[in-house]
Amino acid sequence: MVKKDEGRARRLPPQPAERPLDDGVRYGPETWREIDGVAFCHWDRWLLRLALAEPRGLAAIQRELRARTANPRLDRDVAEAMLAQVVDLRGRLARLARTPEEILDAEERASEWLLKKAWKRVWHAGPNRRTDAMLNTPRRRLWAHALRGNWARFPMSPARFEPELRRVVGDHAYYDYRATDLVARLLESQVDLLGAMAASDLERLALHRAAMTVIIEMMDRVDDSLADMSQVFAASERAYLALARDHAGLDGILRDLLELAAWENYGLLRGVGDFLGALKEEHANLAVRELSGIIAELRRERLDDQLALALALRKAVLAPWG
Repeated sequence: MVKKDEGRARRLPPQPAERPLDDGVRYGPETWREIDGVAFCHWDRWLLRLALAEPRGLAAIQRELRARTANPRLDRDVAEAMLAQVVDLRGRLARLARTPEEILDAEERASEWLLKKAWKRVWHAGPNRRTDAMLNTPRRRLWAHALRGNWARFPMSPARFEPELRRVVGDHAYYDYRATDLVARLLESQVDLLGAMAASDLERLALHRAAMTVIIEMMDRVDDSLADMSQVFAASERAYLALARDHAGLDGILRDLLELAAWENYGLLRGVGDFLGALKEEHANLAVRELSGIIAELRRERLDDQLALALALRKAVLAPWG
C-alpha cells in the first residue's frame, strides 16, 4: 500500500525548468551589454557568471586557463584564446572600476541556467566563434611580429619583394613532394633573378629576408620530405646572414633576426648561433639589449618554448666574451 505522503509526492506537478535568459542562439562574440562606452560580449557574460561561482573570481579562471595552456593533452590554442579573453575582460573591468557582480544584473547573478550554459561554453565547447582578443593572442601577435613586424625599420623593406615571391608559391594550395620540388626550383630561380637585378646590398638583404618569411609560412602546406624547400631557405639564410653581418648596426636588423630565431619552429634557421657568436663587440652589446626586451616580453606572457630559445640566443651572443 502506497503511503499517503508518497502518493502526494508523485502527484505533484513537475517543477518548471528555469527560464532561459536568451531568446535565441548566442555564439559568443555578439555584443551583450555596453556600459559607459565599453562593450561586453556574451563570452564576457559567461565568464562573469562563472566568476561569481569562484572564491577568487576571474583570477581563478585565469589561473586554470594558464595551466591548460601548459597541458600537452589539451588544445593549447583553445586555452590561449580563452585566456586572452579573460585578460581583456579584466582590463575593461579595471577601466570601469567595476566588479563582475556590478556588470551582471540581479537575474543573471541568480540564474543557474546561465551558470550551466557558461560552464559548458567556457570549459567544454571551446571558442568556435572568436572575438578580436581571442584571435590576437600573445602567441599569434608575437609570431606575426617576428615574421614581418620589424620590416618598416629596414633601410629597404622586404615587403617590396614579398608579393613577387608569393606569386610564385601561391597562398592556398598544398604541394606533395613532387610539386614541392617544382615550386622550390621556381622560387629559387625567382630569388636569383631578383638578386641579380638588385642595385645594392640593402636590396639583396631585403630580398632574402622576404624569401625567409615566405618559405616559413609555406611549411605547413608542403611535403618537404626531400628538403627541397629547406635548401632554398638555407641559401637565402646564408646570403642574408652574410649581408646582415656588415649591416648589423642598422636600425631593426638585429631585433628582427633575434625575434625570428626565437619563433621559427621548423628547424630552418641553422646559422644564427654562429652569426651571433661572431658579432663585433658593439653589435653584441646591441643584441644583448634587444634580447633583454624580447626575453622580458616572453617571460611576461609565459611563452616558455620561445623563452628558452631566446635565452639560448643570449648565451650564443655572450659565449665569445666569457
